[in-house]
Amino acid sequence: MIDEVTAGAKVKLREKISDSVPIGTIATVLYIDDLDNVFIEWVSNGRLTSFSKKNFKSLFDTAE
Repeated sequence: MIDEVTAGAKVKLREKISDSVPIGTIATVLYIDDLDNVFIEWVSNGRLTSFSKKNFKSLFDTAE
């Protein structure tokens, strides 16, 4: 679980969110808006996705 969210950080999915995004997929945090939504870009396909900060912290780990 991630403690702090920082734009530019590489993160790794640790829980299943859909059949099209496997566990372990890497993403880059693009930005966090004023409503605490975290916007990411998946490294594998360039798609953009957003999560609430609470959901984001429970779904991702820091990528090493």
